[in-house]
Amino acid sequence: MWIVYALLVHVLLLGSIFVIYFRSPVIEGLHPQAVLPADPPADRLVLIVTDGLRADSFFTDNCNHVPHLREIFLREGIVGISRTHVPTESRPGHIALIAGLYEDPSAVTRGWKENPIEFDTVFNRSGHTYAWGAHDVLHIFEKLTDDGRPMYFDAYHDQDFSGQQKTYKQDEWVFQRAWQLLKRKQQELRSAKRVVFFLHLLGLDTAGHVHKPGTPLFLENLKYTEKGIADIYERFEEIFPDKRTAYLLTSDHGMTDSGKSFTFENTSRCNQLYCFAGSHGAGAPHETDTPFMLWGAGVARSASPTSSFVANDQGQKLPLHKLEQAQLAPLMSALIGLPPPMNNFGMLPAGYMNVGEEFEAIAAQSNALQLLAQFARLDEKHQLGLFTPYMKSFTKLTSLEIFDFSTKQASFADSSAMMQLALEGIDYYHGYYRNVMLLCTTATFLGWILYLYRLLIQNPAAKKSANTAGDGDASGLTLSIAIAAVFLIGFIVAQFVPFAVGFYMLLPLPVWLLALRQTGGKHSQEVCDYRYPSVTRHGQVSKLQFVLLIACAELLVYTFFERRLISVCFVAFACGSNWSNYKRNSSQFYIWLLLVLVLGCFPLLPPSVGYQNRYLLLGGIVLVLLRAVFSNGSRSYSWHTKWCNPLILINTAVCVHLHGQQVAIPLPLKVASWLFLVYAIVAIHLNKEKSLELRLAQILYNLSALYTLMCTSYESLFVQLLAMELSMALTAQRHEMDPLQHQQKSVQSSLRVAFTVLLYTFFSLFGSGNIASISSFDPNIARCFLSQFAPFIIMSLVLVKLIVPIVLNLSIVYTYCDYARQQERQIFICLLIICDIMGLNFLFLVRNTGSWLEIGSSISHFVIMEVTTLVLLLLSHVAKHLLQLNNCERAVTKHH
Repeated sequence: MWIVYALLVHVLLLGSIFVIYFRSPVIEGLHPQAVLPADPPADRLVLIVTDGLRADSFFTDNCNHVPHLREIFLREGIVGISRTHVPTESRPGHIALIAGLYEDPSAVTRGWKENPIEFDTVFNRSGHTYAWGAHDVLHIFEKLTDDGRPMYFDAYHDQDFSGQQKTYKQDEWVFQRAWQLLKRKQQELRSAKRVVFFLHLLGLDTAGHVHKPGTPLFLENLKYTEKGIADIYERFEEIFPDKRTAYLLTSDHGMTDSGKSFTFENTSRCNQLYCFAGSHGAGAPHETDTPFMLWGAGVARSASPTSSFVANDQGQKLPLHKLEQAQLAPLMSALIGLPPPMNNFGMLPAGYMNVGEEFEAIAAQSNALQLLAQFARLDEKHQLGLFTPYMKSFTKLTSLEIFDFSTKQASFADSSAMMQLALEGIDYYHGYYRNVMLLCTTATFLGWILYLYRLLIQNPAAKKSANTAGDGDASGLTLSIAIAAVFLIGFIVAQFVPFAVGFYMLLPLPVWLLALRQTGGKHSQEVCDYRYPSVTRHGQVSKLQFVLLIACAELLVYTFFERRLISVCFVAFACGSNWSNYKRNSSQFYIWLLLVLVLGCFPLLPPSVGYQNRYLLLGGIVLVLLRAVFSNGSRSYSWHTKWCNPLILINTAVCVHLHGQQVAIPLPLKVASWLFLVYAIVAIHLNKEKSLELRLAQILYNLSALYTLMCTSYESLFVQLLAMELSMALTAQRHEMDPLQHQQKSVQSSLRVAFTVLLYTFFSLFGSGNIASISSFDPNIARCFLSQFAPFIIMSLVLVKLIVPIVLNLSIVYTYCDYARQQERQIFICLLIICDIMGLNFLFLVRNTGSWLEIGSSISHFVIMEVTTLVLLLLSHVAKHLLQLNNCERAVTKHH
């Protein structure tokens, strides 16, 4: 039953951080502001988003990479840098631009294609919207149509990342479709008002991921795209000669540099570089600084910039403007006379429009009223509570002040001040119950850890008598918790506390009831029975074990923040556990020690995400083959294994070579990769061997070959060496251990095995790659399987790649560690306790501000800790199933 409890509690704790830190910023029940009561400076807006274009690529080398766009901004308009918010991913970036909403980061995990909560956008407020681009982006806004407003979307689905096709073809498709529509509907469009044209250009993002920024192929795409933007601008001006069109060019996010930190020599050949592929998601300037260029009807020439930049080789300087990405939404709306989107959080920047003071003040007041409507909605919900007079409220902004502001014509300065107060009040109410929920979730953690600890030390034989004697105490305890629950539910209902918040306020009560009812009070001493020969005072041992659990957990916590620290943990633990198990000056000892030292160097290398090295990958392929040939279980391989596995490794080498030369991988090679994915598992089941070691040899060979298919550099080499070291260490431990200890249940042994499993699990993940952020995955791992960008298929392959080393480690543990097979329950309880102590640390380290790397990493850390033990429990069954433990010979070497 404890497994069911563990699953339920961990799922609930997993959801706690999203309720505490990441409640949706979308406020429901709002009404849109009225259309601006003045003639706007523009009738139509053209929004061009060059996906993945960073500011550095735009402004570097005196803007020589964008010569056609330079001709435009030298003549008119405003140019500058738009600072993106978190996360720097495609979906949130586009929502910030078009809705003015910094989307809750958890929405990315809950649904990329479907919106968890509907929100308002510039498209909804417009008279007509026409959009062209990638389906994944356009689909976000496609279902937000409101009141029957005409919204025309034309999208493509295929996104090729193999490198054999020119990435600018995606942008070419957009330009052609936009021009076709302009020619076909020019008469109708000339008379239309408040029209929005949205051109989503994905080519540069694809080029950045495939080739990385700064390379000739990326610059080729940039050259084509910027020329295409200038051409489509001329065609818009040709169709609409009335000079009533405003244009905005910007990007949703930037992209990392070419990996100069890992370049050993300055060479232009990509395959000679030790570098990262272009990526984004973190908070570096390359990722958060995007260019924006605003020109056309109603656009000013300058707006009090704080800096300047050199615009051409003649040294001409222009003002460099800076604003937040969400500010572009109210600015676009104002240019065509629309109110800001209802859920907008952006503030209209001053001086960007070439209009009179009256129109700018009207637009700013509409923006302020839209923000005040959101604050008023939250404040209204808070004031409904019965206990509100006795609780804190936001006092800087009152209903009377809001009413006075809405009934007068305010200046731009007054509206700006009111917007600042409204945003401050919205933040206040969004985080109103955060500290209370942190306290309640901490109490839940502590109660659950206490339950596990008592479960760990209890003697099942004495449990019955202890429970019987403690019935009276249990009844009083149940009554006390029931009374507390009644009072807390009363407060939640009377105060109209949101359901999710109220649920987590109540969660500690049943968990503590479960923990305190675990043993009877005065008979608890009978429960502490370790059955360990060297233990005489049970109470002292239980405290010692508890301290050891905390120490182990805290040690592993630090490895999440400094990846290289896990090398120290691994080397120290390996030497401390196994040094005395080998005979000095023996060949086995020196081989094992060399493996430990070599493995300790891998976390010092760059993370494998985006890092490619064909030579290290080739070394991994060779090692897989050598291990298969010289393995003791090689004689058990079937004829098809002896043919299929070497052929798939050759297939891997060929695919990597072709991909590196930007040659299309033939379909038969990709089909062979998919077939081997199935074969690798099926062949293990077809193996009829009864010996654990022979079955393990088959598992290692098949899964290692499968794993190598998805590698880009040193991962396969690392996993092979780690499997060799773990096998040698456990074999040495088994030979040195008294066979009687295999039958004895001890917390010391359980803790050691649990920590071994946990450390090797994290070491296999951190040592072979980077799991710091949920956005960190390299599409190149799927190069042997597919060429189209299919995020869900690629993420599935990423999960397979993460799981395979863990299954290998567990299979080795079950094969060579007899204690692990006999005391699974106690080992997994130890694992749960260690992981939950770590999870409690990460609960307070979750961040909802900063870069997406910081936010995503903090979320990932907590998620990893909450699911690690459950995943290990599931994968342990997979490993036992592959080993067929029920049917295998469990021979243990006897020592007398």
